[in-house]
Amino acid sequence: MVSIVTKKINGNEYLYLVDSIRKKDKVIQKTIKYIGKKRAVPKEEFECMKYSYKEEDWILVDFKDELSYKKHEEMKKLSAEQKKYLDSLDEVSVEKSKERFLSVFIANSNEIEGSTMTPGETFNYLFADAVPNNHTKKELYMASNMLKAWTYVENNKDSLPNENALLMLHALVNEDIESDETLGKYKKAQNYAGDELTTSFLFVEERMKQLLKWIKKAFKSMNEFEIAFQSHSQFEIIHPFIDGNGRVGRLLLNWLLMNKDLMPLAIRATRKSSYITALNNSKRGKKEAICKFCYEEYIKQYEFA
Repeated sequence: MVSIVTKKINGNEYLYLVDSIRKKDKVIQKTIKYIGKKRAVPKEEFECMKYSYKEEDWILVDFKDELSYKKHEEMKKLSAEQKKYLDSLDEVSVEKSKERFLSVFIANSNEIEGSTMTPGETFNYLFADAVPNNHTKKELYMASNMLKAWTYVENNKDSLPNENALLMLHALVNEDIESDETLGKYKKAQNYAGDELTTSFLFVEERMKQLLKWIKKAFKSMNEFEIAFQSHSQFEIIHPFIDGNGRVGRLLLNWLLMNKDLMPLAIRATRKSSYITALNNSKRGKKEAICKFCYEEYIKQYEFA
């Protein structure tokens, strides 16, 4: 049975997460994690600790594609057609097309997290030096920060992301939004995804190492789209940062796509409800939910008349 115990050391009291294991007629306490100085631990936080200790927060238990080969080929074909179309354009038109995509990607990714800036306002702010009216400083930072983070992804996409790269992405995404105490660092306090449990802060570092290791191994046997989609879902379950997890997670998704020379994906804020449902269903063992959702978004984004 998992529990929290208090240990007194040199006159100070500290909390530890322990597991009581029965061996024959004895009960042995196995220390799992050091929690910190003695304090009140909310029930939800303790649930996250048990959830992570039992590895119920880990859904990438195998290397299995969830979509059909036909769906993989559909996305691959659309990606290739989009690249061919871009290759037919002059240099200025290609740059304008990129700016339009980034305006849509950044505006939608931020809107999912509460921003009210439209793609048009985002375009004008980032690429036409026009500051929109009636928006908070945070919304403006969210837009400019995402552009900086995207540039970082583009400059490093030839290599798979490592731990330092993800910490840097978080620092770029939340610059001037979060304090230096938490910027570019894994969470040291518990957070939640709405009403959903996330990985306990006690286990987040090892889960992130586990995820990055899974990604490298998955590329030897799985479809590239599947790896990007499934990794995104696992990242959101871990929720490794105090804030900015959705934005960093969608950057990670696109990093993995672009690493394999595939066109990026902008998840639409209008489908936020379906997106959250897909993530939650994946969390409950139905990984096909997020894969199917991202497939639908990808097809919609790149369909040609």
